[in-house]
Amino acid sequence: MSAPSLRETKPAGSNSLRSWLEALDAAGLLYRVNAEVDPVHEIGAICARSIDRGGPAILFENVTGYPGLALAANLLSSDRHLALAFGTEEDEHEIYQALVRGMQHRLPSVIVETGPCKEEIFSGDDVDLYKFPTPTWHELDGGQYPVTTGGVITRDPNTGNLNMGSYRCMIKDRNTLSMSGGIRTFKDPGGGNHVLANEAQGDPTPVAIALGMDPYLSLATGTGVPVDEEGLGEFDAAGAWRGSPTELVRAELSDLLVPAQAEVVLEGEFVPNSRVEEGPHGEATGFYGRTTRAFEIKVHSITHRKNPVSYGLICRLLEDYPRALLRSGSFQTLLMRDAGLTNIREAYFPEVGQLGLIIISASIQDPDEPRRIMDAVWENGHWRWVVVVDEDCDVRNWWDVMWRVTSLADPDKHIVPGKEHPADAGHQAGDKDFNPPRRGLGIDATLRFKDGTFPPVNTISRELMSRVAGRWRELGLP
Repeated sequence: MSAPSLRETKPAGSNSLRSWLEALDAAGLLYRVNAEVDPVHEIGAICARSIDRGGPAILFENVTGYPGLALAANLLSSDRHLALAFGTEEDEHEIYQALVRGMQHRLPSVIVETGPCKEEIFSGDDVDLYKFPTPTWHELDGGQYPVTTGGVITRDPNTGNLNMGSYRCMIKDRNTLSMSGGIRTFKDPGGGNHVLANEAQGDPTPVAIALGMDPYLSLATGTGVPVDEEGLGEFDAAGAWRGSPTELVRAELSDLLVPAQAEVVLEGEFVPNSRVEEGPHGEATGFYGRTTRAFEIKVHSITHRKNPVSYGLICRLLEDYPRALLRSGSFQTLLMRDAGLTNIREAYFPEVGQLGLIIISASIQDPDEPRRIMDAVWENGHWRWVVVVDEDCDVRNWWDVMWRVTSLADPDKHIVPGKEHPADAGHQAGDKDFNPPRRGLGIDATLRFKDGTFPPVNTISRELMSRVAGRWRELGLP
């Protein structure tokens, strides 16, 4: 007998970290660790080894130095976890389509009077960032990083739009964080841009940091969800994915809005014109990152649930977060919105290397279109390597992609130099020693307008493959 479809076990409107843990537990995808574990390096190594082995979500219930407080990890580390969240089959393409639909059709959030995130409120001398179990994830890390799955919430001083992003935040002392990141040099500004805009006017920047959120908000905060025409961003994309509006509550110290169901909310201000050292910290690029010009945050208030559950991840090339799927869906949405490239079928970011590689499949209409797509990619992002393929290419299949590159791309005609990107401003301009400039390179691996005569490509159409996929359970195949 075939296993039940995950569509039948989708958590109905899972709107908190706790309800997501319950859903994972019910699906047999959560393991509780009762043995004592050290938050300094050991938890990170356990998480890494479990991900490498295709393991379950983990709830550490006995963290050294933090009696009674649990730490969750590896909650979104496999296609099976994501399929449960989105009510799809364990298929990356199907999950990807669900992600893109949510980005393109947002569900407005709702403001509620209060929420569980305010069950306990601390301010002044009672603020202590060390009170929660925060691992030192990697062996060369410079300190504890509490925001690996959290969301840094700021307001754009020019538009009033809220932004929630996941940036490197390191604990400096009991009420001080450093923050690196959030500066975007294209289109929708990030939290770092908001700080710079306020500093230019001599104003401080209020900030709230939500920790321990539901899977949909955790996914949204880790990618650049493009603001839509109504100004709706991460909270509203999460609502669409969840199938119910995100509940927001007003912050204690500012006009910011925070997720009502979050486990912990840190509130404070960026110190105007202050820059501090941050790092090193292991990154998904495969390198350690650090900066001497990180923003400084003073935390003035902490609110949280009773006995809050922490949630974090170890950052590596393979990690507890579908970064490739999220960034790919976000970037496709951005290209279709801002560059008018509605003929793009899929954008795929394989998450390899610093500044990375992106593969774009599209319905090519004229010989110059591959280059226009490359230019749009470089105009809207920092990707170095851009490969353009036809719409029938499976962008997740390296065999298919590289077959097209080697068969259809003439090095003299179809491999072109692109835009030179400056040092990665996202981790604070001024640290060029760690983020040198990189030049882009584009590869036109499309077929339709190439010189010469090529026979038809031996592939199965999307329509036929979709029809077969629809019968998979009926056929009883694994």
